[in-house]
Amino acid sequence: MIISLNIAKAIITDGQNILMLMKEYDNGQTLYTLPGGRQKPGETLEETVVREVNEEVATTVNVLGLLGVYEHSHPARKDPDIIQHHVEFAFLCELNEPYDPVMGHTPDPHQVSVEWVQKQSLHRLTLHPEELEGVLKAFRLPDPPVYLGQVS
Repeated sequence: MIISLNIAKAIITDGQNILMLMKEYDNGQTLYTLPGGRQKPGETLEETVVREVNEEVATTVNVLGLLGVYEHSHPARKDPDIIQHHVEFAFLCELNEPYDPVMGHTPDPHQVSVEWVQKQSLHRLTLHPEELEGVLKAFRLPDPPVYLGQVS
C-alpha cells in the first residue's frame, strides 16, 4: 500500500548555517532533516510550515515564499509494507527574532535536538531524504527549478 502525504518544510538560514533537526532511532541511526511536517486537512501549506516550526523548534517564522517542490518515497518505520510517498514543499522562512536552538513543545518522534548546521558540512551528515544536500544546492541556483521531481 502507498500513502501519499503533503509535507511543508522550512529552510531557515543565518547566512552560513541552516537550521536542522537531529533525530536518533532505536537502531542507532542518526539523521538530520529540515523542520516541517504533514499538512493537516483544511490547512494551507504556509500554515503547515509555520505550525510545524513552532512545534519542533519553538519559534515563529515569516514565510518568504516557496523555493520548490520535490518528492521521495520510503517504507514506513512502523510497517515496512506501507510505502510513504512524500510531496515536499520547501519554503524559505525567516526568523521573527534572534534564535538559539531549543526543542519545541511538540517535537517530532525521535527528535533529540535542533542545531544550526554549517552548509559546508552537510555532506558529512546523514540527511533525510538522502538527496537533501542536492535539493538545497538546486534551490540556490540563479534560476532554480520549482519542481525537482523524484529525488530518491
